[in-house]
Amino acid sequence: MNVIELLKDRIEDELFKKNKPRTVIFWYDEQGEYTVSDLEETLAEQPIHIRQLTRNNFFKLKLEIELEKKKDSFLLYADFAKPAIEDNFLLDMELYGTEFKADTNALLAEQLQVSDAILRTLIKEYGEFFKSAERKNKLKKVVPPNASERDIEYAMLAVLTGAPIANMEEITRHLLLRGLQEETNEVYKAISKRFSSIRMWELISEYFGLHSNDLTLQYLMEHVLYAHFKRHAQFEEQSLHKKYETTRGNVCALFIDDWLHTKESEVEVLETYMKEIEQKFSIIDILHERPIEQFAEISTLPIIDHLLINRLTVELLHQTSNLDPWKEILNKRSKMHWAKRNERIRSLLNVMIDAVDLSKYKIFLKQYDTREPLYVQYTSELYLIDQAYRRFMKGFLQLENKEMLEELAEQLTNWYENKYLLKIAQETNYLLETAEVGKLPKQTKFYKEVLQPILEKESTRVFVIISDAVRYEVGAELVSRLNLRSNGVASISPLVANMPTYTQLGMASLLPHKVLSINENGTVLADDQPTNGLANRTKILQAAHPEAIAYRLTDLFEWSRVTADENLKGKRLVYLYHDVIDAAGDSAKSERATYIAAERAIKELSIAVDRLSKWQAKRIFITADHGFLYQYPRIENDIKVMSIKGEIIDSNRRFAVGHHLLVDNGAINVPDDFSTLEGVEKVIAKGVNRFIGGGGLQFVHGGATPQEVIVPLIDYRRTSQAIPVEISVAMPKRVITGFRIQVPIYQEQSITQECKARTIRAAFYLNNERISNEIEWTFDMVGENHERTEQLTFNLVENYYPTGKTCELRMVTVEDDKATPYRETEFTIHMYNALY
Repeated sequence: MNVIELLKDRIEDELFKKNKPRTVIFWYDEQGEYTVSDLEETLAEQPIHIRQLTRNNFFKLKLEIELEKKKDSFLLYADFAKPAIEDNFLLDMELYGTEFKADTNALLAEQLQVSDAILRTLIKEYGEFFKSAERKNKLKKVVPPNASERDIEYAMLAVLTGAPIANMEEITRHLLLRGLQEETNEVYKAISKRFSSIRMWELISEYFGLHSNDLTLQYLMEHVLYAHFKRHAQFEEQSLHKKYETTRGNVCALFIDDWLHTKESEVEVLETYMKEIEQKFSIIDILHERPIEQFAEISTLPIIDHLLINRLTVELLHQTSNLDPWKEILNKRSKMHWAKRNERIRSLLNVMIDAVDLSKYKIFLKQYDTREPLYVQYTSELYLIDQAYRRFMKGFLQLENKEMLEELAEQLTNWYENKYLLKIAQETNYLLETAEVGKLPKQTKFYKEVLQPILEKESTRVFVIISDAVRYEVGAELVSRLNLRSNGVASISPLVANMPTYTQLGMASLLPHKVLSINENGTVLADDQPTNGLANRTKILQAAHPEAIAYRLTDLFEWSRVTADENLKGKRLVYLYHDVIDAAGDSAKSERATYIAAERAIKELSIAVDRLSKWQAKRIFITADHGFLYQYPRIENDIKVMSIKGEIIDSNRRFAVGHHLLVDNGAINVPDDFSTLEGVEKVIAKGVNRFIGGGGLQFVHGGATPQEVIVPLIDYRRTSQAIPVEISVAMPKRVITGFRIQVPIYQEQSITQECKARTIRAAFYLNNERISNEIEWTFDMVGENHERTEQLTFNLVENYYPTGKTCELRMVTVEDDKATPYRETEFTIHMYNALY
């Protein structure tokens, strides 16, 4: 754009955009490049008079402008420099008029709204930068009004790096994203050519607190990563500390925090640098002998997780672990950056959490009380052993690098098989001999004692999901997941399955009936009615309650809301049958996937509850026909026993029903109190024995171990929406005296049916600018008032803060990836001698 075009823009801006009735424009052209006649010709279409301003015609012009043509606009052109104030006889007119500067530098200063003197100095220093109209246009977008010299330098660096704002964090990140080698980093080369690499390093060193004389991009990256590493390190490594000494460690750490929250491609670049630099830091050598407490909270480098996992593995193998601290460490690390980003690390951490749980639960076996019935003790604590072992093995078997944990898996499996299951087998045999079940509800009374009272007293529609082979511990895990929801509450109680614990009998036991029997074809009858198949079960249900129906759960998954309304119209009792675990376990080809099938069953049942809740279902029961016993290792010959001889009607590896059955040493007749199946003899294998014969060996059911017999009865009730707990800062004096501050946050309510967890992000702000690290934390504590306080540690940016200045701790609630402002708490800064 040339000077005349700029002048036209100025005239139009004054008269039209600013909507002035008239304007007086002064143009001091020291070079005298134009004449009045030239200007009159080029500006002929403009509604403005052109006049020559000389050193002695000011009075004549003043009369014309202010008396004769006081409504007209004028351009006063002078071919000399602007006079000093005391010599400017038209100063009063300039004050209500405006000045046009044809000097391109002055014009740029005016467009940028910066000091002409400051900009001229920078143009002289960095002339190459200002040769490009494109760069100058970009500069207009990032330079702040009334910018200082440093502000303009920041803006120039923002233009050259492609940073969206003139902020040193943005500038540095965009610089480092292009590589750590100066000779191949195009941004660095552009800065060297069009700005100054020396001045860039001065500004970067000042911002990040660098004290090295050998500054490179590689060093800068190492420096900020070390500061991030050091923030949560409870030790000081002298060699690294000396090399990367800084006075602004929190600024450096915050720089990495913010980088980790940028777009995917930028985070991937940083992760590459982290992996490369952790080797240069020799992290393994630094940490391998240090106590875990000194480095367990460092989130910078992925090797930390591997070191912790290796350390814990060794401790578990030698049984020297302090398990409670380890559980807390693993849970925290599962929420850190590398666990969120790396499937292998996340999986390893989850497997180790289950290994810690299993090791912790071993105490339950030591505390076994022979005075209490086995099934009662199982439902109070022992089931947790099976749950932890199942979870551990499922996770371990799915690991890509399972060789890391093979020895641990072998040791835990050996304990589970040869200590735990051996004890369970012995106690099961004792229970069968004494016929003492304990005071636990029976599966056979489910309809009469659970469903019938609801159907008689309430108008609520009741859903019953029967999931084949969902044993008690699987149900307990499902309950824990269901209780994470905000609009429902789940509870679990045990049912003692009818024996032998196989599908036909278990399914029949859950239907309304008075007498259970079996015909010669192996079909279990309820009051002489066959119980196999949906049609037969629906018939039995409707005989007891006309408004009953039965479906497969897979049918429900395919229904739309309209279809569901049609199929369920007028129905008060709905049985839904589900088969995932038993379908996998009953085949020798797929039984090794039993634990994976259990996880799938939990997920599908959760989806079913979701679907039914959306359809306004208020009462949902989930139970099973029987449980299962699963042993991962190869089944040894010592637990294989002779199969039952006689007139067998139905059988598998763990049971047989029929007539004239011959019972060998490894088997036992089912006590009468343990079964309501009439008209046949019932024999089961003792302990964990298997009968010799066809079918799978690892996954079995039919016997009397608690894993097979105890099934869950889950009662899920839809409730009103729970509200998040309230939290507040628990500090009587909210004063900041140093760059590191611990803030106690009090959770005002315990987690209940009415109050759910609240996840927040919190950071300190001063004048709307974040000055600390940002912490994300979930408040989900259960307990008394004194048990519901969490300490959050914030690190403030190392700036100068005037004494008495106030800042705010801002919290936002995070839910479904949405952040909603929650609470601001004011703090006063009093840093007399702030030391970090």
